[in-house]
Amino acid sequence: MRPPFDIDLDYVRNAIIGTASPVLGVITSYQEQIEWHLRAASLLVGLLVGILSLVSMVRKLRRK
Repeated sequence: MRPPFDIDLDYVRNAIIGTASPVLGVITSYQEQIEWHLRAASLLVGLLVGILSLVSMVRKLRRK
């Protein structure tokens, strides 16, 4: 009995490498801009977590 589908691992490997190579090239060329966006995003996430923690603590203190 044959398996329901036949996966050609060489084709899959070549497809992944062929897709990843241009993406890595773009990331390398725009590294400075991407780094700036990542820093800004991490700052915003950190601020959001701090605000949500503060709101949670204030709610707990009001219940007592």
